[in-house]
Amino acid sequence: MKNYIYNADIGTFEIRQTGHLLYRLWIEEELLGEYESPELAAADVARFDTNYVEWDKLENELENVPTKLAQWTAVTEEAPRK
Repeated sequence: MKNYIYNADIGTFEIRQTGHLLYRLWIEEELLGEYESPELAAADVARFDTNYVEWDKLENELENVPTKLAQWTAVTEEAPRK
């Protein structure tokens, strides 16, 4: 499964794949939402539309916020071997 990480000034956003077509957006250990694709989750972060007040209030104040998923760090998580 692929996960994506963006280290922001206020914490680490992570998009975690939890199913075939299900992705969850987290900041630290707080769940912010569920999405059908990682691109939709990354778009909410870029638009400051995450329902995480500390992030969303920074709209128009931060530069270099990734606008595309390709700008996040991809992390491939291997399934545990049995």
